[in-house]
Amino acid sequence: MDARITKRRLSEMLQYDWIKIIGVIVAAILIWELIFTMTAVRVSNGQNFKIYYYPTLSTNGTTELYDFLAEDAGLSYDVLEYNIETLDATYGDTILGLRLTTGEGDIIMIDNEITHSEAEEHKDDPLYDSSNFYQMVDGYNMYSYDVLLSDAKEYIGSFMENGYVENGALVEEKVKENFLKRMKRDNRFRSAENKEKGLKQELERLETLKAAVADFDRLYTEYKDSGLFYRYVKYQMTVYTSEDVDDDYKAAYEKQLEKGALPYAINAGYLDEYKKDNKSVSNVVSMAQGDNEGTAKNTAVMVFDFKEQQPDLQYETVVFLTNFIKTYTTLLD
Repeated sequence: MDARITKRRLSEMLQYDWIKIIGVIVAAILIWELIFTMTAVRVSNGQNFKIYYYPTLSTNGTTELYDFLAEDAGLSYDVLEYNIETLDATYGDTILGLRLTTGEGDIIMIDNEITHSEAEEHKDDPLYDSSNFYQMVDGYNMYSYDVLLSDAKEYIGSFMENGYVENGALVEEKVKENFLKRMKRDNRFRSAENKEKGLKQELERLETLKAAVADFDRLYTEYKDSGLFYRYVKYQMTVYTSEDVDDDYKAAYEKQLEKGALPYAINAGYLDEYKKDNKSVSNVVSMAQGDNEGTAKNTAVMVFDFKEQQPDLQYETVVFLTNFIKTYTTLLD
C-alpha cells in the first residue's frame, strides 16, 4: 500500500477535509478551555483585596501602598490578589457604584473636607454640612469601626470554646470543620496532603486575625473619644441637604439618630501626627489639591461592609489596618 504523503494528496486533503481539520482544532481548544476552567482557582471577591482612591485624593501614594501590601500588610494565604484602583473625577462615582454592586471592594481612601450650606440661615449649622465622606456613608454599606470590631470578635469567637476571649485558644476541630466546608470546591485543596497544609495555613490566618483584633480593640478603647475617628449619623446629609427627601429616608435617619454619630472612618491626618521611623501617612494618603494638597489632613480611611458575601475574609481589613497603623504610627507601640 502506497502511504506516501505527496503534494497532490496533501492538496486533495486540504481541499476536501479542511472543515474536519478546523473542527478538530476548535474541539481541541474547547476541551483545553474546559479543563483549564475546571481546574483553575476561581478568585472570589474576598480573595481579591481591593483598595480605592477617591478622585479628590492624590494617586502619588499608590506605589508605596503597593509595597506595603506586598511586604507589611500581613494578608493571609487566602488573599490571592490585591489591587488598587484610582477613580477619576469624570466617571469615578459611576465606576465605583458598579464595582460595589458586585461586592468588589475592601478599603477606600477618601476626603472629609466639609462644605457648609450656602443658605444664610444654615451656614453655621453642622446639620446642613456635606462632604464626600458623608456621601459615602449615606450611599453605600460602610462599616462603622465599633461594629467592625464587634463582628470580628464574634467571628474569632466562633472558633473558641465559649465565644470570644482575648488571647483565648482556637479549637482546631472548629477551625477544621469550617475550613473543609469553605474550601470544598477549591481546587488548591483536593488532596489529603494539600488539605493538611491548608489547615495549618488556616490556623495561622486565624491566629493572625486574633492578634489583630486584640490590637484594634486596644486602639479603639484608648482612642475612640479622640480625633482618630470621624463620626457621623448616617443619612444626615441626605435629609438636610436634599430636596423632596423620601419619607423612608427620614424614618431611617431617625433610627440612626438613636445610635448617635458612629465612627465610620479613621482620620488619616490624626495618624500622621504620630509618625514612626520617619514614615508619613501622607506618603500614602493625601489630598490632590487645595489648601491641604500633599498632606493627610481631612483624609479618611473607610471599610466596606460585605460580610454577607465574604463572611470569612471580611476581616482581612482589620489585619490590614492594624499593620498599617503599626508601620506608620506609634499608636500601637
